[in-house]
Amino acid sequence: MRTRIFFLSLFVSTLAMASEDGGGHDDPFSREFLAMFFILIAAVTGRFIARKFKQSEVLGELIIGIAVGALLFSMNNRLVTTIRYQNEMREIIQETSTREAEFDDAVVNYVHNETDLDPDVQERIIEAMTADNFLNSFLNANYTLLFSSLGVLLLLFMVGLEVSTSEMLKMGSVSFSVATLGVVFPFVLGYLVAEYMIPSVESQNVAIFIGATLAATSIGITARVFKDTNSLNLKESKLVLGAAVIDDIMGLILLAVVSGLVTSGHIDFTEVVVIVAKAIGFLVFVFMAERYILKHVVRYFAVFAGKNTFLLFPFTLLLLFAWLASAIGLAPIVGAFCAGLVLRDELFKKYNREGLTLEHLIGPLEGIFAPVFFVLMGFQVDIMAFGDLDVLWAGLLLTVVAIIGKLLAGIFLSKEYDRLMVGIGLVPRGEVGLIFASIGKAVGVLNDELFAVVIIVVILTTLVTPPLLNTRLKKIMGTSAD
Repeated sequence: MRTRIFFLSLFVSTLAMASEDGGGHDDPFSREFLAMFFILIAAVTGRFIARKFKQSEVLGELIIGIAVGALLFSMNNRLVTTIRYQNEMREIIQETSTREAEFDDAVVNYVHNETDLDPDVQERIIEAMTADNFLNSFLNANYTLLFSSLGVLLLLFMVGLEVSTSEMLKMGSVSFSVATLGVVFPFVLGYLVAEYMIPSVESQNVAIFIGATLAATSIGITARVFKDTNSLNLKESKLVLGAAVIDDIMGLILLAVVSGLVTSGHIDFTEVVVIVAKAIGFLVFVFMAERYILKHVVRYFAVFAGKNTFLLFPFTLLLLFAWLASAIGLAPIVGAFCAGLVLRDELFKKYNREGLTLEHLIGPLEGIFAPVFFVLMGFQVDIMAFGDLDVLWAGLLLTVVAIIGKLLAGIFLSKEYDRLMVGIGLVPRGEVGLIFASIGKAVGVLNDELFAVVIIVVILTTLVTPPLLNTRLKKIMGTSAD
């Protein structure tokens, strides 16, 4: 009975959200409040279903996001449409803002004449952007995505709190070797499969780019599973997280190299050197900040913040490090992870009168916003991509080699580590794979068909990781308990 009531409430919520009735009040945020309410209801429902099937809660959030997103998209819900095509719409706004024609006419002309989007997508975008309330829809979509971004930043910050810099340094060489193999194997396998087994890949440069896309790793999904299963203290978990951070840096370097190769026909070594220098400089800054700077900054910060220092300083540092990482070309989640990495409860002894820990303080915020990220990842999945058999076959083939490539990352680890678990932890491509795919599409390397193929790889590697990782963790933790 409870299950029926739960699904009925979800159905009513979905219909209410699809109606896009913001109410009679003119508050510009009223629809955003409603959208966030329904997204959280969807997340809770997804968790409930996942628990019933004894799966990770994050998997439930992803699947419910895909299901609800597909339903609302089929009903022409403008918020979901705007979220799904946010990047395209932002580019269109930038390109048409300086044109003399009326906005609606400029949008129609630009979409039809200067984009290579599928005709159905073109009409969707035009319909959304020429609607009377487009500005509100666009702003609401941005607000929702802001909550989503905040969710994944908080998640990685919480993960960073569980790992110390001394542990990261101790595992430095091991993490580096795992990350290197985790980039090389998927890149080579992806290139070979794309070049010789996928007919729609017509040039070597495209095959190279697809290989580079498979080399990416998303830390968000794996980190969430580790956190949900209370397994962040395992040496394999710490190794995976350290390798994922290094993997992200290597992936960005590889992306810069490959993008330069496919767009200009040659590699810009100066750009590669600059990226490497920025990445190394950021990591050095993080470790130096923990050792020499933070304790002094906290003391001066407390002069202004007073009793709120314990809450405000960690949160502001999280935002600052996320911005710094983004400013030098790294993913903001790397900055968020590093912010958690350098903070310890001991820094706030004078300002923590209630005996709380940083995890107790920030945990509730992460518990609210992180599910938004995973549900919205599901919203952005186009399930129609599964309808083309050629696309589906290519996607499945590349998914297999994408998984195998990461599983091989731990092949040379010593027996003290569970090699299979380390490999599984690096499998999901998630938002990092989506970033690679969007860049490939933007520079013209990936057409609509190949873009859909990459999206399938991202979806499947993201979906298979939680259950595989959960199964392996149960076996390891069960063995440890014995």
